[in-house]
Amino acid sequence: MELRASPLWMTGIGSEGDSGIEFARVLERAVSGDVSAFEQIVIRYERRVLTLAWRLLGRGEDAEDASQEVFLRAFRFLHRFDSRRPFEPWLVKLTVNVCRDIGRKRPVVTDLDTESLRARGDPHQEWSAEEQKQILHAALQDLPGKERAAVVLRDIEGFSTAEVAEILGSSETTVRSQISTARLKIRKALKRRRI
Repeated sequence: MELRASPLWMTGIGSEGDSGIEFARVLERAVSGDVSAFEQIVIRYERRVLTLAWRLLGRGEDAEDASQEVFLRAFRFLHRFDSRRPFEPWLVKLTVNVCRDIGRKRPVVTDLDTESLRARGDPHQEWSAEEQKQILHAALQDLPGKERAAVVLRDIEGFSTAEVAEILGSSETTVRSQISTARLKIRKALKRRRI
């Protein structure tokens, strides 16, 4: 599955070079109902939300649905955001919650055909980077939702254990346990798929 780049991703508005003060002003305007300010927030975080949703849900169509729902909820509940706290973890938590809701309603189906991967080529032949990514993606999708969310947020998105615990509404001990269990399951899945 390949994510398609929308023209909004390429605009450069809201790039990481923006100062925190500028973003705080945009956020303040959006909270007060300025739709164009909220559009700037969407532009800044669209790719981040879509990528995270895809990693959690495993399908492009589901990730696109989740991304739209995340920004609808963000717009609806932006007045509840505590401006003294960082915005991105709030948005990530919203994304995780939307993905959980979608995951409960839909069976987990990935865009990857794992049977065709197993049948392809000599098992002793070295895999290309793309095949390794696909197999890792399939292993992630086989994890239970909470373990997948914990390992994606910690190992792929780069959040600290404390931040993951806050986003998921769990203790740090629970998150460490989920990550450890998920890593073991991923290792076992990778070994199975390589044979």
